Amino acid sequence: MQMLRPLDPSTTSFLDDADRCKKWIVDALKYAHNSHTFEQVIEIVKRGDAQLWAFEDSAIVTEIINYPQRRTLRFWLAGGNLETLLEVEPKIRKWSILYNCKAVEIIGRKGWGKVLKDYEPTATVFIKEY
Repeated sequence: MQMLRPLDPSTTSFLDDADRCKKWIVDALKYAHNSHTFEQVIEIVKRGDAQLWAFEDSAIVTEIINYPQRRTLRFWLAGGNLETLLEVEPKIRKWSILYNCKAVEIIGRKGWGKVLKDYEPTATVFIKEY
């Protein structure tokens, strides 16, 4: 079985693949209070500070967070077919072990708790717009 890997930003097809995933990423950004534009997310991926995972019917953006005591894979943005997202989640976790990640965290809306049965909720984020 071949290891699942994120898109390689150095390939000529990267922008085409990213553009195909744009709707899912933009939709996910709405839940992140539009903290970034799609173009900014792609620049972060191209810079190597995040990873874009493209699938036939969904997309995920992850980032590796270096905390002082451990390295953690963060699922930052996800959109598209829920079944696909849940199917690839353990494969992406397996990939993160190659980068010495010791844990995975997901930032998302509360509804993810219903489908992520083996995740422990540890925090709630409060936002006040002004």
